[in-house]
Amino acid sequence: MTAANAVALAMVIISYILYSRLMTPAEFGIYAGALAIAKLGTTVLDGGLKIALVKHHDTVAPGVLRALFLGSMGASILAVLLLVTVVATLAALNLLEAGNAYFFALYGAAYFLTYPLLFIPLAQLERAQRYTPVARAETLSISIEYALPALLWLTVAPWFWSFILAAWIARGLRTSLMLAASDDRAWLPRGSTPQWHEAKALLREGLGLQIAVSLSMLRDNIHLLLVGPWFGKEWAGLYAWALQLCAVASQVFVQTASRVALPALRLTKGMDSRWKATLTQITWLTIFTAPPLVFLTDIAHVANEALFDSKWTVALGLLPFLIVRMLPGLATTPLGSLVLAERDARAYAVANAWWTGGEVVVAATMLWLYGPIGLAWSYAFMAWLGVAAFVRQLPLPARFISLLPPLLLRPSLWVAVLLVLVYRWAVVHHGLGSDLKSICLYSAIGTLVCIMIEQRCRQALLPLAFKRAPLE
Repeated sequence: MTAANAVALAMVIISYILYSRLMTPAEFGIYAGALAIAKLGTTVLDGGLKIALVKHHDTVAPGVLRALFLGSMGASILAVLLLVTVVATLAALNLLEAGNAYFFALYGAAYFLTYPLLFIPLAQLERAQRYTPVARAETLSISIEYALPALLWLTVAPWFWSFILAAWIARGLRTSLMLAASDDRAWLPRGSTPQWHEAKALLREGLGLQIAVSLSMLRDNIHLLLVGPWFGKEWAGLYAWALQLCAVASQVFVQTASRVALPALRLTKGMDSRWKATLTQITWLTIFTAPPLVFLTDIAHVANEALFDSKWTVALGLLPFLIVRMLPGLATTPLGSLVLAERDARAYAVANAWWTGGEVVVAATMLWLYGPIGLAWSYAFMAWLGVAAFVRQLPLPARFISLLPPLLLRPSLWVAVLLVLVYRWAVVHHGLGSDLKSICLYSAIGTLVCIMIEQRCRQALLPLAFKRAPLE
């Protein structure tokens, strides 16, 4: 699963570099807006049902799945009609350019109309912990969705039509591969009778999850919802660019953790064992994610001058604040899964409500006081509120203080900070390694050194490296 995410990440990195060269900050903001519409729309359509199906202890009858599919398909059609109505109205009022309105509608529709066919087989595969077909489908579709637009933009014609075409191809491929990999498709044929009454229990369970995930989506898009209207789409694009850069550097292991944590915790018995497993997961996430984040700022500064004609200089000022946010953010994904496994959807929604409410209030206050840079200051420390909110919903032995060593006291983190300071000293005093190739090589070697500084990494990896093949 992690290897597949790494392949997809490589494609995302290449595409990200190309889009950073091809797009202005304002265009990047428009793209981020379309992506937010697609993600938020599928969250609403999901209704928390995918996670509810993964959590469900008993096998779900085909008739219940048929009812969920038909309900989701009807909702997706209504969502497309609503989206078209909204963007058409905004365009008629001259609040949105006509071309951007087409982009939002057609890009969002690719996500909305394919999701009803996707969430059931995806939940079945995750529930069975069959991650190989999931990884294969997502790697191929992500590669197409991110790489194809850049290719079409360069070789055919620039504009957002390339993102629309890639989204439809990628989403269709992902859905087809998931359906093909699923062992139970009895809910799909027309002859299957929907069991609406039995589906209500899953809908009730999914409601709390939907509220929680919707709150999470709101929190993740504060830069579009607050910064965009107050300070314009260029500032929204600058935040979107910096946030996506942080995601590229940190999300390969976080995405794996988010996929495997809940099914694994569901099978683990007892809060003590679950808490220990969660701390272990957070430790590994910090070990593999913190060093690349520490090196990220210096790489981005050099790349901005060498590749992007310094167009993202303002966004680089936001980057240190967002990197600081990512550290506590590494804990929130495993903690959220633990709350779902140990408690229920209501507790998960309550934790997200406290976090999102606090984040919106503080972000709005900081923006009012300090202008667009205020959100960066808010981002830097408000993720700790999320950590505290999740821990609050958990029984003992869960404690906030227990999370500080795996997050802040890792040797890999502080060795990375030391190596960055050494690099900057060498550049300032000796003019060494200030080109992109040198900083990338230095960061790659430094990241490997930081990881191998950790005793548990040496214990896990060195025996594999020196293991001899058996004699024949």
